[in-house]
Amino acid sequence: MKKTSLSSIVLTLFVSIGLDAATLINESSIERLRSLPYEEYDSGYGLWDSADLELFISRDGNFSIGIWKSKNGSEEINTPYPYNVFFLLKSGVIKTKTLSGEMNEFRSGEGFLIPKGWMGAFEISEAVEAIYFYDGLVETINDPQRDIGKDARLHYSSDTIQQILSSKAFNVGEDDLKTKEQQTFNNADESFSMGLWESSNADIPSDWPYDEFMYVIKGQIVMTDESGNAYEVNPGEGIIVPTGWKGTFKVPDGVVKIWAIYDPN
Repeated sequence: MKKTSLSSIVLTLFVSIGLDAATLINESSIERLRSLPYEEYDSGYGLWDSADLELFISRDGNFSIGIWKSKNGSEEINTPYPYNVFFLLKSGVIKTKTLSGEMNEFRSGEGFLIPKGWMGAFEISEAVEAIYFYDGLVETINDPQRDIGKDARLHYSSDTIQQILSSKAFNVGEDDLKTKEQQTFNNADESFSMGLWESSNADIPSDWPYDEFMYVIKGQIVMTDESGNAYEVNPGEGIIVPTGWKGTFKVPDGVVKIWAIYDPN
């Protein structure tokens, strides 16, 4: 599977420091990925014909977001996987199999997590295009009490996400904003966490205190920065909002999203 190299971390970190612009991940981003040539890559577990477009890395080099494509292939993860990595499949099929024989198949439109410490087989049975984010490129520790098998088998599909959120009641916050939330994963110190969120209409001035990735399942988010640059995030699209971003977070007519936050502080 995709694995970031130290050289790309150093390069991207150098050009990322001090930048506070949001980055939209949409069909245009996927087209950029498609234009890249495939190259043979050694993940440490197997050889892949793949290409990677890293779009963001945190200031400390520990959290990364990007898009990736790969041809068919497989690998045996026979030592504990060293990171937490999440994939959102835009196309293709990935199958996983644990050492105990539990099998899962993830298809286009679904997301899934490979937690740090997981072991088993990872197979691409139909060539994939995917959005990814990594936690722990430098270091991360997961709670030893977590059931990482359960974490790894959760299908982040539209139906599953809406089923999970439908079982929750709305909470009413400031400005009568109604929200539902389900945290689905966090590492031991909660510097990295992810989950599901649903809200009513919103139009909120915001000063982002952490790095966040948001992926819209239903509805729309409109992010407008202090310079007036607007980013519309529609179903099947994502946005990267870095620490220090300032502007307005608007939900015109309710939204369901996947979120991931990195906050080492």
